Amino acid sequence: MTTLVHVEITAANAAETASFYADVLAVESNTSPFIANYLILTGTNGPVGAVMGNSYQSQATIAWFAVDDIEAALERALAGGGKTFGQISTIPGQGKLSYVSDPNGTVFGLRQPE
Repeated sequence: MTTLVHVEITAANAAETASFYADVLAVESNTSPFIANYLILTGTNGPVGAVMGNSYQSQATIAWFAVDDIEAALERALAGGGKTFGQISTIPGQGKLSYVSDPNGTVFGLRQPE
């Protein structure tokens, strides 16, 4: 079963934007130990999203979905007219992930949890 698991917000000034969301949502903003210019927004129940520099992606927001098999999901995306961006990456403690777009060019993320 697929679930929405994460939302990324892109910004010209990621730190300033993350601080804004942290204040408004009453969450913490912490720099990622794995990705430069990427700040994780964390609430009482864990991460709720992130703010990243728009040099990574220019789309304003990006939804991330958990899937059981990332390779199979990417194959289905390609078969349906979507596109992938680079190789599948692995983030320790998170799992495998990849950006993909639908046939209209809307970017979203797929994550196969560890």
